[in-house]
Amino acid sequence: MVGRRKLMAVFLSGMICVMACCGAPALADTQRVRAKIGILVKSGERTSTARSREILKAGDSLRIYVHPEKALYLYLVHTDGKKVQLLNMTAQKLESSTLVLPSVQAFYKVDGVSPYERFTIICSPHELPELSAMVSKDFSPAKWQEVENELSKNSKIDLAVNDEAPFAIAGNVRGGLDNQNTDPVVSNLQIFSGNGVLVKQYEFQIKK
Repeated sequence: MVGRRKLMAVFLSGMICVMACCGAPALADTQRVRAKIGILVKSGERTSTARSREILKAGDSLRIYVHPEKALYLYLVHTDGKKVQLLNMTAQKLESSTLVLPSVQAFYKVDGVSPYERFTIICSPHELPELSAMVSKDFSPAKWQEVENELSKNSKIDLAVNDEAPFAIAGNVRGGLDNQNTDPVVSNLQIFSGNGVLVKQYEFQIKK
């Protein structure tokens, strides 16, 4: 028994040493969902890249860019606290393709009726029935908040694992731009990651 205990102690010491030296294992590639995401804000003649929380004013315009690392399902949900809309549900089967919403020629307009506007971008390798159901069902803001919170909780990754290798923008932009990505916003998109599903929110305070 003593010999076995000593052997076990040596084994555990070795395992602790390996974990201390190498760190925790990184999230498996099959679990990590990554996409380059950004929003272009147009205010009068001025354009800029949106931050997650920003003050906009009535009359401003928004255009959303999503470039997934791999083929996936993309959902775009909008709420202003009064109503909830599924603005887009796309099976993005083309890898290395940038999706521009509503299109490369159009913008979402800020009407200034509500005090805030929130856009939630959800990327998943599988169809999400709870979001697909929004096509035929009316979601209250409270119901959407519940679904959104659950998705956000499940998507969180270990921030201590820092293995975010960049991936290139390649291929085409869906909606009219050529494969040279002539839109400067596309080449400067930021990478976001999620565990199994990626949830990225942009909430804007509206100034009348």
